[in-house]
This record gives sequence, structure tokens and C-alpha cells, in this order.
Amino acid sequence: MKFAQAARDVGTSVAIPIVALSLALVTAAGFLVLADADPVAAYDSMFSAAFADPFSVSTTLVKTMPRLFAALGIALALRAGLWNIGAEGQLYVGAIAAAGVALFGPDLGVLTVVAALLAGMGAGAVWGAIPGVLRAGRGINEVITSLMLVYVAIQLTNYLVEGPWLVEGSTFPATEVIPSDERLPNIWPNTLLNAGAIAAVLAVVAAWFLVSRTTFGLHLRAVGGGERAARFLGVDVKWVMILAMAVSGAFAGLGGAVEVLGVRGRLIEGFSPGYGFEAIAIALIGRLNPIGIVVAALLFGALDAGGTGLQVEAQGVPAAIVQITAGLAVVYVLIGFGLRNLLLRRRRTRLALETHRRDQEPDADSIAIAKDTVVAP
Repeated sequence: MKFAQAARDVGTSVAIPIVALSLALVTAAGFLVLADADPVAAYDSMFSAAFADPFSVSTTLVKTMPRLFAALGIALALRAGLWNIGAEGQLYVGAIAAAGVALFGPDLGVLTVVAALLAGMGAGAVWGAIPGVLRAGRGINEVITSLMLVYVAIQLTNYLVEGPWLVEGSTFPATEVIPSDERLPNIWPNTLLNAGAIAAVLAVVAAWFLVSRTTFGLHLRAVGGGERAARFLGVDVKWVMILAMAVSGAFAGLGGAVEVLGVRGRLIEGFSPGYGFEAIAIALIGRLNPIGIVVAALLFGALDAGGTGLQVEAQGVPAAIVQITAGLAVVYVLIGFGLRNLLLRRRRTRLALETHRRDQEPDADSIAIAKDTVVAP
């Protein structure tokens, strides 16, 4: 019974985003027609750029990974009722730490990559723990503090790549290139896909295991269900809050490390166009389910990759159609899950009424006893 329910939940988390994307594409096609553009040519260019060949598929996967890491972390914090709005900043500090270890740390050979990834996770965890400590210790809203730390992290990155870490002769603010033996290796020849994809798969499994198979995950759900009830059950609510935000930041920090070590090959100013902010929508679209988050992250990654091809190949098609499609997809997903929840509530109400009605109806023995009582002198 539990397996069947879990399968239905996963199926819903996957099906609704796919249907939402289809509806978004149909709606966006209407806007393209109004703009005197050819929607068929536009979507053909987008699809080709995202899935036409191995290189296109790898581009989609590479653009999916940072969003996926950040969304997994955000979903974990949301399980505890905490809004980690600062995944973008945690992604940046993870990239800083990874680049620092790779460029200026001791030469450990292959282990340098591992050390850089761990440094990225550690930096993200610290950056995420700060709002957690402030929320647990002082009651300060984590939305405000985590968002403020985003801009601190971005400006810290800008300072480093424009100042002490700037490589001489560079035409744009960036560090020197990380040596190839200290970067994530390519795992699909002649494409962009690197070993960060393996880390992404492990992160999905780790997120599922943490939430579903550990005491920590149970405590997360308890705190998310209500702090007072969790305290009554003996859960250390403050510690769970801090740890939830730290682990959430670690996932995002790992995403920043993978972006530097596997995709960019160096720390670059503005390397993230807002992956951490998009990850909030991805986590919500995926219903905090790791499989649903994977599907939603692939959706955004494909739209990003397709948008690049759209600008190059489809002349006369507004580039903003990509953002319009993504926004429409989010709206349709929210509508879809809202309708699902409404139907589920109505079904539960109907079942409860039917159960109550059956409980109120007298059984045959009660009716017989009542008749005997009336007939008896």
C-alpha cells in the first residue's frame, strides 16, 4: 500500500511538470504568432539546441546540474519549514572555495579535485548555517538573512576576480585557468559533460536517503510539521534548524564547485545567471521530491540550452520567449498541483462523510433489539 502511494506521488511529480511544459509551449506559440514569428521554426531551433545530438544533450545536462544541486538543498530546508532563499550566495562561496583550493592549495594530485569539492560543500554549509543560527538563536527570519548573504557572496567574488585573483592580461574579470589534472574530467567524449554529472546523481540519492531513511529526515519533517509538536516529541528544534540550513547550503556549494571545476575551469565574475533563484521554483515544481526535482531541473536546463540555439538560428524570434515559456511552465505547474490538492481534499472529505454516515446507521442487531423493546409489554 505504501509502495503504491509512493509510486503515485512520484508519477504525479513527474507528469504534472511535463504537462505544464506542453501547455506552456502551446501558450507561448500564441505569443510568437502575435509577434509575426514562426513558432515551428522557433521550437525546432530550441529542440535542436537542447537534444539534437550528443553535444546538445550534454549542454542541457551541464546547464541542469547547478540548478539541480541548489534545488535539492532548498527542498531539504523546506522539509523543515525553512526558506533558504540564499542558495545563489551559497553557490558562489562554494565556487570561491573550490577555486581557491585548486589554484592555491597544496598539489595533491587527483585528490585535489576531491579536496576542492569538499571545500565547496564546506563553504556552502557555513554560508547556509549563518541564517540557521540566527533563526534558531535569535528568531531572525531566514528569508531576509539568507537573501542578504547572496549579495555579500557575489561582491566577495567580484572583489577576488577583479583584485588579488585576477589573472594578468585577462579581458574579463577571472582567475587563471585551473590545471587540467585538478579539474573534473570529461566523461562523454566530444561533449561538455563532466564528472560533475556523477556527483549530481550521488546528490539525488543522498537527498532521498537523508529525508526518507534517516533520523535526521524524520526530525526535519517533525519540525516542518510544527515546532511545538516537535519539541513535545523530544526533537532539538534549534539544532535541526541549523543543521538543515547547513546541509542545504552544502548542496548548493557543491553545485558552485562543480561549475568551476567542471564547466568553467576558472572562477569568473557573474558565472551564475541566477541558478540559485531558479532553484527555488524547481524545488517547488518538483514537490520537494528528488525525482520531481530532477525532471524540473532538466526542464529549466533544456529551456536554457534551447534559448541559446534560438538566438543563434531562429532569426526574428524574440529571445524573451524562453523566459516567457519558463514562467508559464511554473504557473501551469502551480495550477496543476493546486487542482490535484483540491481534488484530494474533496475525496478525503467525501470518504470521511461516507464513513461517518455508515457509523451512524444502525446495524441489524440493533434494529431487532429495538423492535423487541417496542413490542414487549
